[in-house]
Amino acid sequence: MKQLNTLPIEMFLDKARIAIKSNQKHLTLDIKEVQSLSDSLAVAMTRIAGDLDNKLTAVESTPSVFSVNMDGGGFR
Repeated sequence: MKQLNTLPIEMFLDKARIAIKSNQKHLTLDIKEVQSLSDSLAVAMTRIAGDLDNKLTAVESTPSVFSVNMDGGGFR
């Protein structure tokens, strides 16, 4: 699996943090930044959804058999 490029997400979060701290009312992204952020988020969400599906499938395919052994104990 190819390594996930999170740099566009990190750059957006940095811009947003700076905008919030400086009390800006708008955050401007050029179309290249928007495209790379969109692609990065799409790949990240697809991988998360795939991992979740794999985990759910593994849990569903694992039999849920419980074994309980009981003994009467003893008084002394």
